[in-house]
Amino acid sequence: MAEGNYSKLLKGFVAKFPTRSYRKGEIIIFQGEAPRCTFVIQSGVVKAYNLSIHGDEKPVGFYVENDSFPGTWTYDKVPSAIYYYEAFSPESVVYLVPREDYVNFVHSNPEMALAELDKYVNNQLSLSMQLNALQHSRANEKLMYTLHYLSITHGKQIEDRVREINLHLTHQDFANLTGLTRETAATELNKLKHLGVINYGKNQPYTVNLEKLQSILNDQYISELEPENTNLLV
Repeated sequence: MAEGNYSKLLKGFVAKFPTRSYRKGEIIIFQGEAPRCTFVIQSGVVKAYNLSIHGDEKPVGFYVENDSFPGTWTYDKVPSAIYYYEAFSPESVVYLVPREDYVNFVHSNPEMALAELDKYVNNQLSLSMQLNALQHSRANEKLMYTLHYLSITHGKQIEDRVREINLHLTHQDFANLTGLTRETAATELNKLKHLGVINYGKNQPYTVNLEKLQSILNDQYISELEPENTNLLV
């Protein structure tokens, strides 16, 4: 199903439900909370994360327009949310859709069911890329694989083999994503900037030069997951 058709079909369904706005940093769902509804994003970005026993934030994913959450609760796999869900953009607007209505809509519409399956396959690929990044022991490799993962799953092409990440990320965000300290993340990101692998600045999103990144890592994994070889909706 084409992304445009999917978006049109979903928007037509959710339009009859109320919306709610959240400012950046506001928690939409607490871990362990039984949600009152399924949330579908109208605009903005929502971050899902866990907390370590020391209280450190461990992001597990970002949700964007047309995404729904929490999926495991919506499809009755768990009784409550297993992560925190927090507004990540300056403002995030979500539709409040009764779980049964959302599930029935998906089940009754073959096109929607296929699109939903496609989203979850994309999510599985995204999670495996994030896990691959975390498995590396060196700080610069953790960051490079994380940048690759974000550029593929949340990026857009702006030049040949150069992608812009559609998330407003700070050094602390990268530290949380990789398990590094903020100081280490900042130092290593600055090194990658000087090497031309990335570019960023104040109020300027991160761009990733995939050719230079691949020349440093020389990894077949990166080659196989080039944008032209993937079919991600995000």
